[in-house]
Order: sequence, then structure tokens, then C-alpha cells
Amino acid sequence: AKLLNVNVVYSSPEKFSIQALVDLLNSAIAARPNGIILTITDYKALDEPACSAIAQGIPIIAVNVPDPRSEEERIPYLSYVGQNEYDAGYYLAKYLVDKGYKPKRVVIGIHEVGHVGLEMRAKGITDAITQAYPGTLVEKLDITTDPTKAAEVFKSYLTAHPETDVIFTLGPLGAHPALQILREMKLIGKVHLLTVDIDDVILRAIEAGELDAAVSQQPYAQGFLPVVFMYLYNKYGIIPPPHVPTGPTVIDKTRLDTVRKQIATTGGA
Repeated sequence: AKLLNVNVVYSSPEKFSIQALVDLLNSAIAARPNGIILTITDYKALDEPACSAIAQGIPIIAVNVPDPRSEEERIPYLSYVGQNEYDAGYYLAKYLVDKGYKPKRVVIGIHEVGHVGLEMRAKGITDAITQAYPGTLVEKLDITTDPTKAAEVFKSYLTAHPETDVIFTLGPLGAHPALQILREMKLIGKVHLLTVDIDDVILRAIEAGELDAAVSQQPYAQGFLPVVFMYLYNKYGIIPPPHVPTGPTVIDKTRLDTVRKQIATTGGA
């Protein structure tokens, strides 16, 4: 916005709430902006207000989470900027598969059950593992968004299922408590841990060999590019590509220096 000298208003719920997001979208529509950049967290809930905005001549660009339906069924936004969430899970799990590791039991910690993006990540993980190793048990585990509760859930699960040798988490809200429990239970090196999204804790864990890999989806690009596309559309009528992927890129020890440079200059990777 600063670069293009345009006004961008950022609004989001204080905590995860589909209804709050719908209310914010309706408020944005009422303000009659030149465009709306929207995360399609729940396409069923957002379908009506988003389609109403578009019908009123307000263009929408989806970011971070798309409408997963077919082009004929989905919200008719101009473009989606972000990774394919299914691919994020799939290629993260494929990283482990390509290393030649055959898991005995896999658990996926999901911190927001029903969140379209997280469910797609989990589906990608499940498919990659079961395609490579048919019959391998892959189970989803509701860990909630409370880190303390998540740690308790992981600990109970690992105690009940000691044969578990791979944990996937779908974001830092799962990765941090999983790391904590693996350390407490002295399972580092015995249980593989992989996650989506990165932060300093996750990068240090990769460097220390406590976490195998994480997916980078370039949140800076997901914020920057849609503003540029909306500007070009409004000023010149330039229609952006239907999908501009910003990931997934799987980060392991070999890519730490590159990612840290990005974080130092953009705040995220």
C-alpha cells in the first residue's frame, strides 16, 4: 500500500470465528471499497456475502485459503494468491516418503477442525503416506488452539500409542506443543516431526535435528501480491492470473540460511 500510495484497511477476528469473519466482510462491503482481499476460511459461510459483493461490482481476490470447489461452483473471485493447501500437506509428507522412511503409525494434529485449509493439508498428508505405504494408519487428532491442551492431547496419544513414529502438525499452534512433548518424553530422534508454516522456534528445531522439515508458504507474498493485483485491476483493468502459487516449499536444514534472510527482511517466509 505504501509503495502504490493506496489505502488498505486490515480487519480480522481477534480469535478464530467464522461468524466474526462474515460480519467483518459485510462491514467491508458496506464501506464500498474498490476491492476486497479475502481468506476463504469457510466457503459455505462466505459464499453469499462474497458473491453479493462481486454482484455489486466489488472485485475480490482470495488469499491464503481458496474456495476448494470447482470453477463453476466456487466464489467467482478474480484470483487466488497462495499455496494449494492439499499440495502443502502432500509434499510435506512426500518429503518423508522420499527419504525412504516407512512409518508404523502417523498422527496429524489439527488445531482448528473444519478449517478448510487445514483439512486440505491433512488430506494431502494422508494421501501421500497411504499411496506410498498402503495400510499405514494415519489418524487425525483434534488438539485445539490451546497450546497447553494440545500438549496434553499429544502426550495422552503417544502414551496410548507408543508405536507412533511420525507426527504432522498443520501450523505452529501444533508444532510448538508437539516439540515440547517429544522433549519431555525423550522421543526426539525416535518420532519424526514435520509441520506446515515456520517461525523462529521451528527453524531452531530444524537446525537442532528435532524437527525434520516445514512448509513455507510465503505470507509476505500473500500480502503484497494481491494489493498489487487489485491496484492494477482497478487502475488499468489488468486481470490477474487465476492462481498465483506462493508455495509450498519444503524447508529443511539445507534451506535455513535462505529462509532466515527472508524473515529478516520481510518478517516471514
